[in-house]
This record gives sequence, structure tokens and C-alpha cells, in this order.
Amino acid sequence: MMNQSKSTNKPHFSYLPYLVFFLASFLFFAFFGDYVCFFQEKSSLFIFSYDYLNENLHQPGSIIIYLGKFLSTFYFYPVAGAIIISLIICLIVYLITKILSYLSGDESVFVPLLFGVAVFFLQTNYQFLLYNSLGILLQLTFFYLTIKHLKGWLPVFIFPFWYFVTGGFAWIFCLMFTFYLVSKSWRIGWSKIISLWFLNLLIIYISKEFIFFQTTRTLIFYPFSNSDTGSQFKLFLPVVALLVLLPIIAGIKIRLFPHKKDPNLFYKIIPSLILVILVVTTASLRFDKKAKQYFHVEKLFYQNRLEEIIEYNSKNPSTNILTSFLNNIALCETGRLNDQLFYFPQSPDGQTLFLKWEMIGEVLRRGGYFYYTIGMINEAHRWAFENMVMKGISPEGLKMLIKTELIYGNYKMAAKYIPILKKTIFYRSEASGFEKLLFDDKAVESNPELGEKRKSRITRDFFAITDDPYINIERVLATDSLNRKAFEYKLAYLLLKKNNVSIAAELSKLERYGFKKIPVHLEEAAAAYKILNSGPLSDFGNLQIDAHTELRFNQFLQTFQSYGNDLKAAEPVLKQKFGNTFWYWAFYK
Repeated sequence: MMNQSKSTNKPHFSYLPYLVFFLASFLFFAFFGDYVCFFQEKSSLFIFSYDYLNENLHQPGSIIIYLGKFLSTFYFYPVAGAIIISLIICLIVYLITKILSYLSGDESVFVPLLFGVAVFFLQTNYQFLLYNSLGILLQLTFFYLTIKHLKGWLPVFIFPFWYFVTGGFAWIFCLMFTFYLVSKSWRIGWSKIISLWFLNLLIIYISKEFIFFQTTRTLIFYPFSNSDTGSQFKLFLPVVALLVLLPIIAGIKIRLFPHKKDPNLFYKIIPSLILVILVVTTASLRFDKKAKQYFHVEKLFYQNRLEEIIEYNSKNPSTNILTSFLNNIALCETGRLNDQLFYFPQSPDGQTLFLKWEMIGEVLRRGGYFYYTIGMINEAHRWAFENMVMKGISPEGLKMLIKTELIYGNYKMAAKYIPILKKTIFYRSEASGFEKLLFDDKAVESNPELGEKRKSRITRDFFAITDDPYINIERVLATDSLNRKAFEYKLAYLLLKKNNVSIAAELSKLERYGFKKIPVHLEEAAAAYKILNSGPLSDFGNLQIDAHTELRFNQFLQTFQSYGNDLKAAEPVLKQKFGNTFWYWAFYK
């Protein structure tokens, strides 16, 4: 009975390294690296339709991207995303173990776990898309089935179909199978090797000339992409190269850890302990605090939780330009842009206020929200549309297209976009909400967000200058002289540029835009001018500079003078007491 109990427990305990790996990976992606799932889910939108499937059959390897997008749509819930990522990595480790075990008879998990840590390392980059890991997993699966079950010439005949499904990833299998045949017996396998590679060249030629009409390079490498690996080709390719060499590695006898048949329970735990150390070390090195903070802010932004954005950034200051960009939109939408501008890190060139047009990178996906804020709805629509053309449909991009069409009353166009959003898993309820607004002006005008945007939208057309957003603000104000949000952005830009002359010219307009009090930073600029020039900066009408502000500026000057007017010596104290003021910005930025 005792022997039977031991033999029964062995199989369960043999899975301990995989369970440990899965748990460690899951904890990272679910709670620490959840920004990986957020970014990838928001980067593309999986649509359940025949047309969408047909779009993903245009060339070899497209199907694997389709499968990757399907799985990534469940990243909507970080826990589900963490399960998917961790399961795929663990399956890669498991298959490598089975392959090495079959080829060498050695079931040590040391080499497979190293591969698992390498894939985990790559996957922690939020731009490393899931289809890369999925491509590796599929090649390992096909190779394992080939060496264990698909005998004779069957793998050679199946390869054309496999190439169509997995594209450039199929060469991993092709090379693995070649090395396998060479290591097994060249005299027996040479005919299969020659036939396989001749078939490969024939497939490329036929695909190029008669079927897909793509370049040779595209047909060979697609969907391999440096950008979709998070610019990690220098790390990704060596991992792939080592995978290809698995049949050769299987012939090298390495026994750093005990085998599965070893009876000592203690030694079976060693690989799991080493694995924990490797994964934790990798996770700590790869954890991107700045990215986590930014994507948390972006998540709040998409949920329109503006107050929470400001509160979070107050507690977690970030030098990320995109974080400050979204935070400034939140400040403007809540009417505090010129009261709290310098409470947060800013860029002197204005990049934290508005983003310049850029076709590469992440600017195009986000820059339109500035225009949406100041009422340039057509321009916000253009940014969202161009991003869709360049990078495909994304959830928030599609929602922006729908909202801008509804705001302008272009209901027929909105009615074309809404069904697309409705053919998703997690955005159907929002699509239904938009659908209720179609062809109903009163419903749109009563909507808290869309109604306000419809009232403040720019109705007169002009050419937008994407390389110089400040010019667009001037044109908005020339068209709509009462656009308060555009005016606030103009004042904020003038403050960043320390343009005291232009600030002076604008202060007299505050009452016209409905200000009941002078914004804090403008008041600081006015108080400084009044004291340093012994006279008022401008006619504020019924608005007055708070005496407390003048007192604080005198304290600022006294502190500065107490250090002998030495900017460097006075900075630590001035930063501590006045770091969130226009005065500190004017002196030190």
C-alpha cells in the first residue's frame, strides 16, 4: 500500500515546477504588470464577423495574428489576461520538456525552465504581442506531434498548410525538423530534407507570383515584426535560434538537476526554488513603474474619472509627457488648468499641453483628445480615423469616431460604426447606448458628455496646423471668441513659455470668459509684475489679486535674497516652499 501511494503521488508532484511557474507569472501579470494586458487590449479590437475574418486571411501568418487578437480581447479583465499569458508560457515549457524527454530519455526540467524564463522576460514588455508566444507554442506542438505520431512523409505534405496558418513562424518547425532528421540519420532523412526545402521555395514562388502577390521578404518573415516584439529582436531571435536547435540540445547530456525518477523528494523541489528566484528577479528587473503609472492614468481617462486622475498624479508625480498630457486635459475639463498647472511636471516646449502630429509611436492614438477638449471635433475625428487607417481598429478609437459623428449629427455614418462595436464581447453595452442616440438630437443634447461637446464645438471650418497646435488655438479663438477651454490652454501655454507681455494682454479678457476669480498661476504672474514694476499688470475689471498672493511673492523674494540672490543656492528651499508656483517655474525652468 505504501509503495502504491508513492507511485500515485509522483505524477502530481512532477508538475510542481509548472505550477510554480504559472503562479509566479500569473501574479506578475495580474497585479504588477497588468499594464501589459491593458495596452494590448486597447491596441486592437477583435470583431466577430465574417468580414473581419476575411481581412485576416490575406497572406500566410495572418491567421496567427487573428488568434492572438482573439485571445487578447479577454485582456479586458487583467486576471483573465494573466491566465492566458501564463498558460501559454507554461505550455511552451511543458512541450519543450516533452520534446527533450522523447529525444533523449532525460526528463530534467532545467533547460525547459530556462526557455520559459526567456519567454516570460520577453512577454513582460507591454509591446510584445501575444501572437509571438502563440507562434512559438504552435511550432513546438506541431514538432512534438510530428516526432511522436506523424511518421513518414506526412509532415512534409502538411507543411504548406502549416505555412499558410503560421507564416514566418513555420520556419521554426522547418529548421527543427531538419535538425531532427540530421541528428537521427542523414542517410535516411536526406530525401525528406531536400523535398521539404524544395517545397518551401516552391511555396514562396507560387505565393508571390500567383496567390498573395507579396514581396519575397514579406512572405518569408511575416508576421515577424520588430515593433510587435517591443523592439526586442536582439533578444527574441536568439531564443528562437535556441528553440530550433532543440534536437541538437537533446543530444547533450546535462544533468544539473535530478531526474523525475529520483526518489528523494527534497531534490525535486530544487528546480522550483531556482525557478522562483529566476522569475522574481526577472519580474523585478522588467517591471516598468512609469508605464504602470501611465496606463493607470489612461484607464481612468477612458472611464472619464477625471478627478481621480488628478488625485492619482498628485500622489504619484510622473515625468512621462503622455501622463502630463492626459492630466492637463483632466485639469482643463474640471476648470483647474491655470490653477494647478505647475503642481505637476510640465514640458517648457508645450508637449505636455498638446501633442504634435506623429505617424509613428503612440501620439496619433492620443493626440486627438486635446482637440476634442477644446471643441475641434472634426480634428479629433481626423486623428482617430488616421490612427485606424494606420494601425487598425481600436476600442477607444472607434468610440471616438462614433462620438464625433453623433456630436455633428452625422447619424448615418455613426450608424455604420456602431454595429462594428456591437460585434465585440465587452463593448456591446456601450454600442447599445450609442445606438439609442441615433437620429435623436434631443437625446444627444441631453447626454452629459456629447451634449456639452455639441454646444462648444467649432462650427466654422479652417485648416488645422498639426505641427503647431498653438496656432490652432489662436484660430479657434478667432472663430469662437468665447471658447473658454481654448482660452485656458492659450494662457497655460503662455505661462509655460514665460511670455509676460502676452499674458498681460490676455488678463483683461478673464471676465469675458466667465472667470469669477483670477486663476492662481495667472494671479502669481500678475502679483510678480505688480511688485517688481510698482504698478498693476492689467485692468482686471471686477477681479482683484488676492493680498495673500502678493504676500507669498514677497516671501519668495526674501528667501531668494537671503541666499545672496544665488539661484543655485536658493533652489532647494524655494522648491520646497514654492515649487508649485509660476515664480519657481519662471526662475528655474
